[in-house]
Amino acid sequence: MTAPLTRHKLIVTGLAGAASISGLGVAAYLANRYNLIPPDHRGIFGPGETLTYAAQRILTFRNPLVPEFARSEISKAFPVIGPPPEHEI
Repeated sequence: MTAPLTRHKLIVTGLAGAASISGLGVAAYLANRYNLIPPDHRGIFGPGETLTYAAQRILTFRNPLVPEFARSEISKAFPVIGPPPEHEI
């Protein structure tokens, strides 16, 4: 059996929800302002990618460990080293 919903619990829950929503808004604003959002941040893994990318940027002081390229600079054609395959699968 659960305890009845009181006015105090309702107010506290509402304030906690409003604080968490505004906190997420501030975090999104700061991530956008300081360029902490990865180029490919959409989809099902978007929030995790964004958190990982932002943490890496903060820890490495915005100096990436490897060169990063814009989406327009990445080619879809993969170079083949060696002779081409004789049969396509």
